[in-house]
Amino acid sequence: SNKNIKIIANFNPKKYKYRTMNLKLLEIADYLDEKIDDVSQIVADRYNLEDTQFADPTRQSQSEIYTVGRIVPDSPLASTSELNLESLFLETSRSNGFGCRVHLDLSNVSKASFFSGQIVAFRGINATGDTFKVIENLKIPYLGSISYTSEEIQNFADIIGDDNLKVVVASGPYHSKKSLDFTHLENFVNHINTVIKPDVVIMLGPFIDIQAVPNILSNSFFNTGEDIDDLKSLDDLFVSFVSPILSDIKCQRVILLPHGSDVTNPHTPYPQAPFNRKSLSLPKTFKCFPNPSLFNINELSFGVSTADILRDLKDVTTKDANSNRIERIVEHVIQQRQFYPVNPPPDAPDDRSFQLDTSYLGLSEFNDEMPDILILPSVVKSFIKVVKNVMVINPGSVVRPDGSRGSYALMQVKCPDISDMNKIAGNTKDEEEVTEVYLATAWKRARVDIFST
Repeated sequence: SNKNIKIIANFNPKKYKYRTMNLKLLEIADYLDEKIDDVSQIVADRYNLEDTQFADPTRQSQSEIYTVGRIVPDSPLASTSELNLESLFLETSRSNGFGCRVHLDLSNVSKASFFSGQIVAFRGINATGDTFKVIENLKIPYLGSISYTSEEIQNFADIIGDDNLKVVVASGPYHSKKSLDFTHLENFVNHINTVIKPDVVIMLGPFIDIQAVPNILSNSFFNTGEDIDDLKSLDDLFVSFVSPILSDIKCQRVILLPHGSDVTNPHTPYPQAPFNRKSLSLPKTFKCFPNPSLFNINELSFGVSTADILRDLKDVTTKDANSNRIERIVEHVIQQRQFYPVNPPPDAPDDRSFQLDTSYLGLSEFNDEMPDILILPSVVKSFIKVVKNVMVINPGSVVRPDGSRGSYALMQVKCPDISDMNKIAGNTKDEEEVTEVYLATAWKRARVDIFST
């Protein structure tokens, strides 16, 4: 197509190239504390609270106080599957409770759910000195949506014209656990070029799954009679098997994000640095972004993370909580303003590749606005949902673990039209002129389908 698609990255790629396996306890503690103190300020502003109304929940007191802290299990050895409402503790920051923990009595709380690592704000009382009784669970305010002036919207409308913006979202793995057979990927790329003809393709790892590689290499790979003298590294595997197929994709832009299981990315902990486009021999139409990343395609803001939060977040619910687990998890991600708010991550024997670099988790937080579209690939069944005005897409995987065909998502977004958009009060530049700004309201203009590959 001849549309002038604009892709703007809302991150600094250099920040992701930090030294891995270099964890310092003090830096981790600083980050965990800072997160609690930041939310304390957000809650104080939202509910008009004075500093004097916040106090240490671990100290005995006969008066009600406000406090912000992190939900933790009663024992550091407890696995997240063992959590229950009776076993939750609140961990304070060094400034509001010297980092101490106190047992929580949540019997008065309804319509809520809690998980390990969650930042919460409570009003309550610790009359006995050993249990903090929660009277009110204060909701942490949501981030606002991105907004545009009428001129900006008109510019975006001119780019798209009468056509829809077409975006394909596909997630790995792209081969079975038993072989490096990329036939399904080849067929999928052919389908993209001949049938879908999208403007942008977003492809998420793992492209070559590290968990499958040892098995594949030892079994059949070296006995196929293929000429493999050139394959001296795992990057060579990607260049030989994957790059030629991906390079055939015909569209304006292809965005690639890595996964913790990708063999070709030397940087495996999350947050994760992007692929090196040149060393993987990919053309210039490809953009390699970090995991997670925030970016705009024209007026639409995207947030993408390949860490499987939908599988890893195990929450415990109070009475009358939302019974839909997926919606609860997405709400937690939106409210915590972070792609992967679980801490520590669960021990999953089948996915040893996931490592969290806690001191750098600031790179996995949302910026000042909530993305219009969240892409959260997961092993749970593919779905599309709208939660709190955010469109959430789990595209499934292109190839299932057994090697059978999987799924992908196709998103079509109508050209922005001011008459469809929500107008909000703008900033007054001077006495006479008030700028009118509009919310992008992507979910009202978008249609997303999940198709099998």
